[in-house]
Amino acid sequence: MNNYIFREYDDDRIIIRNLYGSTQKFDRLTLDKFHLLMLDEGEMTVDVNRRIFNLKSQSTLHLHPGDKIKYLQVKKEVKGYHLIFSTEFQNEIRTSRKSPINLQLKKQYPYQEFNDADYELLIGSIRRLLRYIEDETHTYRSIVIKNVVHNLLLDISDRRRKDHGNHMEQATHKDVILERFKSLITGHCNEHHNVSWYSDVMMITPDYLSKITRESLGKSARTMITERIISNSKFMMQQSNMSLKEISSRLNFPDQSSFGRFFKSFTGVSPKEFRNSLNQPSTV
Repeated sequence: MNNYIFREYDDDRIIIRNLYGSTQKFDRLTLDKFHLLMLDEGEMTVDVNRRIFNLKSQSTLHLHPGDKIKYLQVKKEVKGYHLIFSTEFQNEIRTSRKSPINLQLKKQYPYQEFNDADYELLIGSIRRLLRYIEDETHTYRSIVIKNVVHNLLLDISDRRRKDHGNHMEQATHKDVILERFKSLITGHCNEHHNVSWYSDVMMITPDYLSKITRESLGKSARTMITERIISNSKFMMQQSNMSLKEISSRLNFPDQSSFGRFFKSFTGVSPKEFRNSLNQPSTV
């Protein structure tokens, strides 16, 4: 399996893997990046967030950080691509004029099928992307790569809107703010813990942001940020060998003690106790 990697600022911004063969299988995984599966040929089944998607030839599946994959199983020998985008990269290419109806459509319809002509357009973008990832001498390589990915995602979004847009209600101004807030939390909660940072980005007051989240979800903006930080910290403890000190630093706490107090105040156990519980045998 060949990997194509675009690195920037010492981070892997994009990883592209060739899907080939009949042995790919993943089981019980919580995603921490954006993923795009593009299936040229074959069939595979993915159970994500308790929804089952049966991918066919010339189809795509767009997944997000926090999505929970119960299993991914190849049913028929496949060819295609698996693209992985860091949250930083996704936020950089995201348009500031994100339509509220597109946000709803993307969440409700992550799977999309294409005809021959439209899918060939997507494959053309992949070919260009691979070319520029490999050509490290190109003066404007980073800009071109971001534009190619942006156009690729817009083409998928266009197909989604044409297929499903008439079935969605027009979102309100509050819907826009709520979806934007959720998106910002996904990409930035590890670095920014204060509600004021998010409200400043959206040019509203912290009180107004919390009013919207309480009315829509029954919880404050602060609670939503905290829940995501706790979820991310649990993921790091479950999925990696990072020390608690490294995790606290990754989550932008001043020290391990501060992270420990934060974690215990919302979970009732310390990070060490939580990590130790992962290794305990289950009892009936």
